[in-house]
Amino acid sequence: MEDNSYRLIVEYFEKTISDDGLTQLQEWIEESPENLAQFSETIQILEASKTYFKQPEHTESSWAKINAHITQPQIPVKTHTPKFNWIAYAAACLLICTSGWFGYKYFNQSSALVYEEISNADGKHSKIKLPDSSVVYLGGGSKLKYVKNFSGEKRDVMLDGEAFFDVVHKAKPFVVKSGDITTVVLGTSFNIKAYLAEHKVAVTVQSGKVGVMANVHGQPQMVKYLVKNEEISINTQNGIYTFNNIDAAAVTSWINNEFVFYNTTYSEIAASLEHHYGVKIRFTEPDLGNVRLTAKLKGMTLADAMETLSALSGLGYTQKGDQLFVSNNNQKGGSIMK
Repeated sequence: MEDNSYRLIVEYFEKTISDDGLTQLQEWIEESPENLAQFSETIQILEASKTYFKQPEHTESSWAKINAHITQPQIPVKTHTPKFNWIAYAAACLLICTSGWFGYKYFNQSSALVYEEISNADGKHSKIKLPDSSVVYLGGGSKLKYVKNFSGEKRDVMLDGEAFFDVVHKAKPFVVKSGDITTVVLGTSFNIKAYLAEHKVAVTVQSGKVGVMANVHGQPQMVKYLVKNEEISINTQNGIYTFNNIDAAAVTSWINNEFVFYNTTYSEIAASLEHHYGVKIRFTEPDLGNVRLTAKLKGMTLADAMETLSALSGLGYTQKGDQLFVSNNNQKGGSIMK
């Protein structure tokens, strides 16, 4: 989706769109059925994101006001305006219908909810089939918690760690909460790396559309709307984020025991290997972890992976049990503390 189209949809959703913007949005929706579908799905994701943080008051009347706004003649329009009115009506009907799963039930069944929790130690991976037939590949050192049988009107999961989600498309949203960052989809495949102890959340989209929300001072805030091969990385301590285009297949290759790193610090690579292989990697000097590497580790044992990284970085390593010490090539590392 073009950034301008998305911006107009957000302004429309927030009821801040100008007359000129409304006309542009009308013309964009009229261009193709695909644009109408994108409009409707984006609104659903935005509403789901907002609703996850706070129940909206008088949902149906709110949508009625929005529908009245968009169908109101703002400026003289082209002769195909009736076509847009039909499109707007169809979109509004869809949105009003879907608003049924927001509201009382969504927020008042929590006391009766039963949760399922799966926890992987470092070095252990698992494949999980959720109640709606969505599939989750859960990485090492990761925890996944979800409502058993997805009872009620939501598909709600909590993640601490890394997971790849292949979500079945349904009308009600699929919501992944990682601390103050919430990822909302209707049906798509995406990767989330969100180890709470690392104070960083990275969301990478392999297919479909994803809305990323943040809880800022108790208020929901849309951070970014992502599509295929887009990634956002958020520092959860200071709120600073980076956004870029990326090869999502490379990011998610860890589920097939492959790792692809592009200009990545050795310390970040080490963190990934720790969770994957169940070891602890330490640097004898902190600056050594700042070395940046580009590497592809495919189906390797831990020893093979470390030898490859040593050749690329010019740094050596020493292994003592489940601990590895990275040091300058002419040094050996160790620790006097357990």
